[in-house]
Amino acid sequence: MKTVLSNIPAIVWWLLGGVLLLRILVAALRLPGVKGVLGEWLVSRMLKGGLPAEEYVLLNDVYLPLQDGTTTQIDHVVVSRYGIFAVETKNYSGWIFADVHSKVWTQTIYRKKSTFQNPMRQNYRHVCAIADNLGIDKSYVKGVVVFVGGSTFKTERPEGVVYAGGVAKYIRSVNVPIIKDEQVPEVVSAIVEWQATLSRKQVSSHVANMKKSHQVVSESDSPACPRCGAPMVLRTARATGKKFFGCSNYPQCRGMRPVEA
Repeated sequence: MKTVLSNIPAIVWWLLGGVLLLRILVAALRLPGVKGVLGEWLVSRMLKGGLPAEEYVLLNDVYLPLQDGTTTQIDHVVVSRYGIFAVETKNYSGWIFADVHSKVWTQTIYRKKSTFQNPMRQNYRHVCAIADNLGIDKSYVKGVVVFVGGSTFKTERPEGVVYAGGVAKYIRSVNVPIIKDEQVPEVVSAIVEWQATLSRKQVSSHVANMKKSHQVVSESDSPACPRCGAPMVLRTARATGKKFFGCSNYPQCRGMRPVEA
């Protein structure tokens, strides 16, 4: 056996090692956490390269306190005299079916459907957090949702939802000054100072809660609503912290099912 192995050229071992490494890398890139970080990095590079530094200030991975004592994490915040932009990144492939008024959107890959939280609603929480912490009206803050990962919208793409390649262009299209030039660095400093008020424990707690509450649920894992038959969404009860399945048509339908232990 040793003789046979020793006769295999070194280049073959290198190729086998490369194939194994590639498989490991592909598997890692499919993990939700890795996909999220990769998507945020990509959008950050596009924002940095597409927005003139003399007009726009980019802040990445911003944590801010909320009025109820919890925290929220914003992927990117862009501050300029044209307004403050809260940018939420979503790394999805496949077909996306979106409804601005729905609580959940649908992702379809090879006939397999999954639902995820409406990112526009999620980002509105970020808009409110920025406005509340700065003590300004929400009209100064604009929400932008960016999709990376090669997804395609099969429904009309809502205003403020863009593909990664167009995020900088979309922000530049908002070109009416609403903030004084001298106030831009003040806004940036205020956001940084608010973020500094959070402890590491608060940030870690937020990350843990996000992993539990914002997850994609496959239709094969999600039961049908006992009232209307629509797919159900995994949710967390605010009062008890327990998981349950709620109808995706809520509030029109209030069907619920317990999560099996």
